[in-house]
Amino acid sequence: MRKALSVVGICAVALVLGRASLAAQETAQELVILSSRKEPLVRPVIDLFEKETGIRVILKTGESAILGQQILQESPAAAADIYIAKESGSLEYLRSKGAFEPIASTEIFVIPQEFRSREGYWVGVSGRARAVIYNEDLISYEDVPKTLWELADPRFKGMIAAAHSGNESLVAWVSALRLSWGDEETERFLTALKENEIALISDSHTDVRKAVGRGEYALGLINHYYYHLQKHEPDPETTHVGIVYLDQEEGERGELVNVTGAAIIQGAPHREQAKRFVEFLLSPEAQKLFAEVNFEYPLRAGVETHPEVLEAMGCGGPSALDCLKRMKVPLDGLGAVLEGTQNLLDRVGWH
Repeated sequence: MRKALSVVGICAVALVLGRASLAAQETAQELVILSSRKEPLVRPVIDLFEKETGIRVILKTGESAILGQQILQESPAAAADIYIAKESGSLEYLRSKGAFEPIASTEIFVIPQEFRSREGYWVGVSGRARAVIYNEDLISYEDVPKTLWELADPRFKGMIAAAHSGNESLVAWVSALRLSWGDEETERFLTALKENEIALISDSHTDVRKAVGRGEYALGLINHYYYHLQKHEPDPETTHVGIVYLDQEEGERGELVNVTGAAIIQGAPHREQAKRFVEFLLSPEAQKLFAEVNFEYPLRAGVETHPEVLEAMGCGGPSALDCLKRMKVPLDGLGAVLEGTQNLLDRVGWH
């Protein structure tokens, strides 16, 4: 009897330990991702990662400011592994606060230096340029502004829509203008747009491109891929839109090309899985998926830009980055001026 009970006890302990081991393995095969990008823009890549690796991903999306605050409050006992941000400025700002740890992978070097942290704390995974979307029923291509300052021309008074200062991409764009032009000219330009009755309709570029598509405004300030999303709207009456990249002539400043980026959170509980995910984001197949689904620019050399994007910008390809005149500002310098940019936007009443 004692022997039987002993055997039963051993089996029970083994069963418990086995279950605990299995649970630990299952936990180890998880990855928690925080994303300030909306789920439809990142879900296809996450689904492909899960399929190819067997690692289960828990995705939590939200506003950048809220997610950033969560990361800083939880540090150093992180509850999440990866942060995916809409743009580089917020990544670099959080980096300066100690939110991330260096990405211990040589794979980040497949991305050009201009699109990643010089210290290796974050890396760009897809690119986008600032541009102007216009309603072809309201204004012709010939009459659309071709330089940024032309937007302040009185003939466009009340015709332009933009996002307000709650939009990260707009804030990053203004930060880039400050680095390129200086504060005085940037403030003068933003004030001129306000005096030209620019409509700050939302914190979303989706609302801007839809308003232009409906004909409520002739022009809208967007990231380039929103134009392509508008062209694919189901209602054909809202797809009469075109796109213009500003300041593309010799001697002009070019457009800002910013990135969606990824970082490993300091103290990530699943560090190895986090590194595998970042490496996957930089793989040719993931880069191609970003291009196909989101109309964004692949950052890895050799991966072609979506043909619709190339056609719209008159680029022979294979990379839109080779055809676009770009503003020369360091992306990892945007975070350092973030607070000053918010103060400037408040000062000119960009709400």
